[in-house]
Amino acid sequence: MEYKDFYDRKKAMEEFKIFRNKLNDAIDNPRGESFSSLFEGLKKQAVNGDVVAQDVLAYFYRDGAGRQLQEDYIKYMYWEILAGANGNMFAIDKLQFFMGYAYDTIVNDNDFGLMKYRCKIDEYNYIFVIGQKICEEIVKNLNISAQNLVEERDRYNPYRPEHFRDLRKAVDNALPQVIENMKKQA
Repeated sequence: MEYKDFYDRKKAMEEFKIFRNKLNDAIDNPRGESFSSLFEGLKKQAVNGDVVAQDVLAYFYRDGAGRQLQEDYIKYMYWEILAGANGNMFAIDKLQFFMGYAYDTIVNDNDFGLMKYRCKIDEYNYIFVIGQKICEEIVKNLNISAQNLVEERDRYNPYRPEHFRDLRKAVDNALPQVIENMKKQA
């Protein structure tokens, strides 16, 4: 699997706030640039690999944006996972609770010492290294792509327990491959 550099957590969070505020201002102030125009521009940036744009899209799909955008739990999670797979440390931070048991499974594996060595994991980066690897495998298994997410019609799709179960199953299915890849990493 191709290694992607991490996008600094603090920098990602600051840029996230700027994007979010600009879009929120567009909702509140209809005289400026429209929310839909800004949101479409954000989608283009996300397709072009902007990991902060991917995270901001996740944010807006989580709860929607008034009449401008409907809530879509699956798109929220897919964008967040995609941002994590692409190295956005702020997105990985936000996914920790969702993937917590997967971290425990990996850290408690008998070969974790080997995985730490091979993946250059230390006490400062383990959340990000492991989180990114889990996200990468989920993206691969579920065939998540920014282009497909953008092309898919927006619709109201709120959180439902079956969504969460399906996503947890995706983590469960990813875990054995993540562990195997971490043991093999050169």
